[in-house]
Amino acid sequence: MAAAAGIPSAFTDWTPAQGASSRSKLPAEAYGAGMAGPAAAPDRAVAYTAAQAKRLSAMANEGLTLVKSINGGMDRQDQYHYSGVPSVVTRVSPAEVGVKRHWTSNAQYAGVPVVDLIVKSGLLKAGPRPYIIPESHRADYYSDLHGVFFTTPEFDPSQLWMGLGADSDYVDFVVDPGMGALYLAPGNYLFPCPQNTQTWIRDAYSKWKGTGVMPKGMEGIFAQIDSEGGLQDAIDVPITVVRYQKNGKVKVLRPDLLGKP
Repeated sequence: MAAAAGIPSAFTDWTPAQGASSRSKLPAEAYGAGMAGPAAAPDRAVAYTAAQAKRLSAMANEGLTLVKSINGGMDRQDQYHYSGVPSVVTRVSPAEVGVKRHWTSNAQYAGVPVVDLIVKSGLLKAGPRPYIIPESHRADYYSDLHGVFFTTPEFDPSQLWMGLGADSDYVDFVVDPGMGALYLAPGNYLFPCPQNTQTWIRDAYSKWKGTGVMPKGMEGIFAQIDSEGGLQDAIDVPITVVRYQKNGKVKVLRPDLLGKP
C-alpha cells in the first residue's frame, strides 16, 4: 500500500451522548493566520482534539462503510469514499511523536508564503479535504478523519503524493501535551478538528436546511455534515515553532526544544 497522504491544510478559502454509539451526531487549517475567524483558544483546542481522538480511535473497532465509488477511467484514479475509521488508527499523545512537522507545499496566501504566516501566528488550521490514501490506480477517502495533518521530521515527503521534496517549505513544532492526536500510518498523524468546509458548500447546506430542497449530488456531503452535528466553527491548533524551512533554508527558533515532545 502506498504511503498515506497527510493532506496539507488550505487557507480558508464531539462528544457523543451518554450510551450512544461513537458515530452519534456531534456538536462540532487553511494554513497560517491573519484571517478573520475564531480565536485559537488553547483550552478549546486541547479539549476538542482530545475528545475527538478518543471518539475516532474507538470507531476503528467498528469497521468501514463504503459510501460511494467513482470510476476514474483509463487516465485517473478510481475513488472510494468511506465512513468510519481504518483499524490501524490509534490515539497517541504528542510526547509519543516528539517534534512534529507540517508541510506547506510552498503555498502562498494573498501573496505571502504560508510558512511565514504559520511562524508569525503560531497557528495551524484545518483544510477542506479528509484523510486520503493514494495509490497509482486508486484513492481511498476517509470522510470522518479531517483536521490538521502532520508527519515526523524523518518522514519522506515524496510519499505524500503532493509533489513535495526535501527542499519544500515546512514548520517543525511542538504542542500542548494535552492535545489529542491520531496515528494514521507510519510517520503520519492527525489533530482531529472540524473540517474547513468550502464556502459554497456551507451556503448550499444552509439553503437546504431552510428550504428542504436537496441539491443534486449533495446527499453524501450533507449527510457527513449532519453526522458531525451540522456546520462547525473552525478550531485552530496553537503551536510553538521549533524550526522551519523556507526556500530550502532552515532556521532554528527554539534549539532548546529540539528532541523534545
